[in-house]
Formats: sequence, structure tokens, C-alpha cells
Amino acid sequence: MTASAHNYPTPLDLSLEELWVVHAALLSDAERTVDDGDDPQQALSLLARLEDDDTFERDELAFFVRVLRDYADEHAPTRDRRPARDVIDDIETALA
Repeated sequence: MTASAHNYPTPLDLSLEELWVVHAALLSDAERTVDDGDDPQQALSLLARLEDDDTFERDELAFFVRVLRDYADEHAPTRDRRPARDVIDDIETALA
């Protein structure tokens, strides 16, 4: 479970399946952002940092939630929906 994110950078504690789903969600967001003619830098930067097992600020965790929610609701294959929602729940708990 991801630690509380109150006033300090927080690492994401993800299983391999959850890590894959976050990765897929960020790539999906970046692709849609490019298709809309916008800069996908935020998603790509977070993707690189996720792969480096970095820590994240509250606003970055909120971005993960937004991207994961969109992915789970609109773009994810059925197999990715439950892990995406599990990560959303963990991050929202950390942000509370």
C-alpha cells in the first residue's frame, strides 16, 4: 500500500501487475494528448520517474488518479480495470 502523502514526496508501492497498468494508462494518456495536439510531457515525465521508482508530490499523485480513472473507465481492457481501481484506491487513501 502506498504511504500517506502528507507534505512530503511519496513512493508508489505497486505490484508488477499494477505497475504495468499505470504504465499503460500513462502511455494511453500521452497518445491521446498528442492526438489532441497537446504536449504529453507530464505523462511522459511521470512515466520515466515511475520506471525509476521515484517519489511523487500530491499533485502528481492526483494526476495518476485522473489518468487511471480515465483509463479504467474508457480505454482499459477488462483485465486492467481491477488493478487500475486498486491503485486509484491506494493513492486516494494516501492523499486523504
